[in-house]
Amino acid sequence: MRKIIVLLSFVCLLCVHACGYDSGNAKNLLIIVTTEDPVTQSMSMVLAEQSMKKGATVDILLCGKAGVLAIRDSAEVFLKPQNKSPQMMLKNLIQNNVNVELCPIYLANSEKSVPNLIDGVSIANPPRIADTLLGENTKILSY
Repeated sequence: MRKIIVLLSFVCLLCVHACGYDSGNAKNLLIIVTTEDPVTQSMSMVLAEQSMKKGATVDILLCGKAGVLAIRDSAEVFLKPQNKSPQMMLKNLIQNNVNVELCPIYLANSEKSVPNLIDGVSIANPPRIADTLLGENTKILSY
């Protein structure tokens, strides 16, 4: 009976490791923001900042209605308690070397172009984003 318990314990440990349960060791974080909700956008920026402070490499991909965050002179919603807009928080992340990319489909289907983007935002390169998505140590958050 003891051998069976030891064997089952060993198998469980192998399964936990093989399934990636210990995902707390991820060093890369890809945050995909699509929502137009400024509260959710702000929370995604807060989590990006906190993850960066804890040593993660953070990449942000803006798509859909969240693409407006990348557009210079877009309307901003200031939220309590910091009285900051999601775009202000995004700019702060860019200043701290967070890679921010805009979905190329968003730009192609809007009346905006690259000169309309805030400084530090680039157009996403789908093959590079796919590499990030498939990275062994990448966690993906989608808002």
